[in-house]
Amino acid sequence: MTPVGFDPARGAVLDVLTTAPVRRRLERSAPLVAARDRFVAGPEVDQAVEVALGLGTTGRRASIQPLCRPVVDEATRREALARALEAVAAATAAKGDPRATSPLGVVLVPAALGLGSHPTSTVRSALEEVVGRAADGVVGVTLRTAATEHEDDLHGCVEAMWAASSQPLPLRVSVLARRHRGEHDCARLSDLGIPVRLVRGGPRESARTAWSDRHEADLAYVRCLSTLIAAGPRPMVATHDPALLEVTDALAEHRGRAHDIEYQMYLGAQPERQVLAADAGQTVRVLVPYGREWYDYLADLAERPATLRRLVGVLGGQG
Repeated sequence: MTPVGFDPARGAVLDVLTTAPVRRRLERSAPLVAARDRFVAGPEVDQAVEVALGLGTTGRRASIQPLCRPVVDEATRREALARALEAVAAATAAKGDPRATSPLGVVLVPAALGLGSHPTSTVRSALEEVVGRAADGVVGVTLRTAATEHEDDLHGCVEAMWAASSQPLPLRVSVLARRHRGEHDCARLSDLGIPVRLVRGGPRESARTAWSDRHEADLAYVRCLSTLIAAGPRPMVATHDPALLEVTDALAEHRGRAHDIEYQMYLGAQPERQVLAADAGQTVRVLVPYGREWYDYLADLAERPATLRRLVGVLGGQG
């Protein structure tokens, strides 16, 4: 599988680096520890909350993401669900802190709720529990992109929950713009009033399901963005690409929604740009991950060329 801008040789290297023997040797190396300290808040939720609240002093919003073990059975699913509920409780408890520019949010990986490993009914039950707690605490929950083969199941759960609710839910869904289905998903979710987080990058993806040419992927991003800006809830854009950020600004200005876009970025990635954007009056939200499963998170970042460059800088002692 070859994603946008992805070097197959680099993919082979990453595959090797995530094998258990290599991983055990690298996890304690000084360069990787430095990268962990920059891109991950720490092992505990309290550390993530402190980092998130600290971002508020520079005008940035934040959402915390628990990094969990892969869900392979009922025990790991329950463990991941407990971590998700813990994150919601921590975000709720942080309300009212003077450092926060807005309530903290929570970001979850759909697989951590059992998507792809458990029946859809189990996934929906877990999601309903998380969203119910989040609604009580006025905490927004954002679901990251699901694997292609499970995207219909995830959207089905979200749409059914939305239809069954008498009021808007504090729930957002991520859409990978370069997938062939991206524009359709943006239109459908937007029509239903479901807020969308538009993602430019992402890990390796088959050419059968996503654009493999960078130019085509950029055009797909612009089409999806145009759909979201034309109508519907406030769009959230997750990209660090300077050209696409300029396009986003221009489209939002043209549609009269210049101050109705949320720009989402990773902790540790281009922090200077994040602060400048916030100072300019833009809404900037930073994803703050935490947990002991940080190695897989860094490997996931390494599959994104823009973030990989910053990760390599840290590994080389330039961060």
